[in-house]
Amino acid sequence: MNDETELSPAGQWYRNRDEWIRHVLGRDYLTADCQRVAIFIAMHMNRRDNHTKHQQKTIAKDLNLSIETVKRSAKKLREEGLIDRDQITRGRRNRAVNHYWLVFPWQS
Repeated sequence: MNDETELSPAGQWYRNRDEWIRHVLGRDYLTADCQRVAIFIAMHMNRRDNHTKHQQKTIAKDLNLSIETVKRSAKKLREEGLIDRDQITRGRRNRAVNHYWLVFPWQS
């Protein structure tokens, strides 16, 4: 199963996601909290539309981090070119929700 052509599109997507996680974990200049945020985002990706929708407050709560730590981590990941983000407002209260997606450096 070493041949890339044997994988289904879903299998290839999961392989890319797992390789991306290994790529992030190999970056020793990223803090452990930053790596945790990155893995959270990767593990919550929807492979059909290739993004995840989470408020930073939700990520902070799930990882037992402060919202500021999540904000700093997401900013660092964007600066490093590992993720990208769109901020979308939704609902009657116009609450902002972040759409994150992974940037695969080897596909650039």
